[in-house]
Amino acid sequence: MSLSLSSSSLSSPVTTTAKIPKRVFIPFTASEVDRYNRGNLIEPSKEFPKIPVAQRTFDDTANLDSTGWKACTHPEGALYFCDIQRRIYTDSDVRDVKILQTIEKCISRLSDLAKYHTITFPEPLPSPSQPSSPSLELVLELTKGKRKECRYYFVDVQKRLLFWMHEWIPERMYANLRGVKEPSHIKIALEMQYWMHCELYPHERTFDTAIYRELCGFVIHANAESITSDTSLAPFESTELSKMMDIIRVLQDSIGQVNDPLFCVVARFMCIFSRIHFLNFHGQPCARLDVDRTVYSSRDHRRCMSILLRMLSILLFGAPWRYVEALRGVWVDETVNLPRWRTFVGNIINEWGGFTIYSTVMLAVDMSLLGIVHTDITAYQSLAVIATYISVMCTVGSIVASVVLTGMWRDKAENAEGVAKYMTEITDTVIGVDNMAIMFSVPFGLLIWGMASFLVAFLYLIFRSSYLPTLATTTPGIVLVTVLVAWPVWVAMERSLGRWLKSAVDVWHRVVETGWEVKGLGRQSMKSWREREGSLRPIEARKVSVGTIETGILDTGSRWDSAPASFGREGKKTNSVSWAEIPENAQARVGVGAGFGTEGDIRNLHASENASEPQRYWR
Repeated sequence: MSLSLSSSSLSSPVTTTAKIPKRVFIPFTASEVDRYNRGNLIEPSKEFPKIPVAQRTFDDTANLDSTGWKACTHPEGALYFCDIQRRIYTDSDVRDVKILQTIEKCISRLSDLAKYHTITFPEPLPSPSQPSSPSLELVLELTKGKRKECRYYFVDVQKRLLFWMHEWIPERMYANLRGVKEPSHIKIALEMQYWMHCELYPHERTFDTAIYRELCGFVIHANAESITSDTSLAPFESTELSKMMDIIRVLQDSIGQVNDPLFCVVARFMCIFSRIHFLNFHGQPCARLDVDRTVYSSRDHRRCMSILLRMLSILLFGAPWRYVEALRGVWVDETVNLPRWRTFVGNIINEWGGFTIYSTVMLAVDMSLLGIVHTDITAYQSLAVIATYISVMCTVGSIVASVVLTGMWRDKAENAEGVAKYMTEITDTVIGVDNMAIMFSVPFGLLIWGMASFLVAFLYLIFRSSYLPTLATTTPGIVLVTVLVAWPVWVAMERSLGRWLKSAVDVWHRVVETGWEVKGLGRQSMKSWREREGSLRPIEARKVSVGTIETGILDTGSRWDSAPASFGREGKKTNSVSWAEIPENAQARVGVGAGFGTEGDIRNLHASENASEPQRYWR
């Protein structure tokens, strides 16, 4: 079968009189091209075709020569079509006459829209007066199903970006990245889509020396940064970057030459680095410079943990604190750095494997202890037997948890997109990062409780004995071992539980000393007064109890020296404001303004000129 469609002009090569329903134009991006989910399947026929005698031409039955379209094969094997003169690409099968007619009508309508916005498309072919090649391209895709839509995007090759004839919000292009506002940041996202477009449609494209040098700079810098920095933003490990450098050296000989597979390699590498620049706010004032640094909140905010995690951290010996810090170091702003993620997953799997071995040994020890305990189980259960039972249950639970978690996470380090999708699904549910850290801590916590229960049973057997030499020799050894073991345990837990307990004690002391609360739980401080002539005025401070007035000094409840002073009286006290009235017999030339606040944040407070409307102090 051949297509008999006349080519009358560059802008409209197809002439048809059939009535074609209008398609609704829907903007989309290169990352949304539905190439890998077309749903085209092959009938598994067992009949094999015959090859005629002396046949040496094996062209498809549909001939596109008369239409200006050409069937192209992507280096990965996908079939797509392009009109190389007009620079139009599509994945829709234009060998079907109806599809081709619909495509041509959509092209005509989009050309009219472009003309309305003073954009000429298709651009004229190169000529002696205009030797430059066309810089605008168009990609179309006809959707299947009841909804008659035509998805499209334009490409500006010189500016390396996509654009559209309809205003819209490309949410998938932004990859759910919050805080995208600056035009220069949006330009990086559009450039990422441009390189993805070039990778999808590489037919008869070339790259010049400038692009080659730019790519070399990206790879060399990423390689050097991954070697010299532990918080590198490079999306590859050093070995992978070294292999990329080997590939780039081969590409040098293909500069300016048409080679679709090699151009796909260049486009893919450039797309990866553009994506990294976009996700890390490259070139913005708030750019992420370390892979474990968030651009949305302070580190103090990141330390905020749930009450459940704080409680279970004590029961699980501080392990959830360690895991939540590790998780927040690899899952930053809902993004994943694959090398760090692989290291993290490898470390926790090795830990769980070690816990399995320790728990197995502990289980054997428990069973041995049960065999040597001489007690009448039918009459009563001794403390040693009960503690050993608890130890067995904890060690078995640790083994089961380790095996289950290892099976769940063994394949969670394959690709960054899969990991990010999985972590997003987890963190959006009730599990969350904090609860995930608690889940990771179960094998360790149960193993420690199993050891502790075994120790209770063992000590019970020792101190139950009335034989004096046994007690005299074992007691000093137990005390010495306890001290030596407690030392590294405290050092290991000091960073997590110790810091939390210390902060809790500090807060309690501050509340007791001050007797009142302020934002930040700090003491009230004093700053210099501003002196004025005339009588003193009532002043107003925030959360102040009885004030003390002295010569040049206003403090909260304390005397600085023995200078003559009068005490103010406490007025109506509310949650936010208390009054301290200055009596008329206070000494003259005393300042009429004071400063209140925490020790790290002191601000001036000035009295109002009108005694009936004092100036308020708001922090």
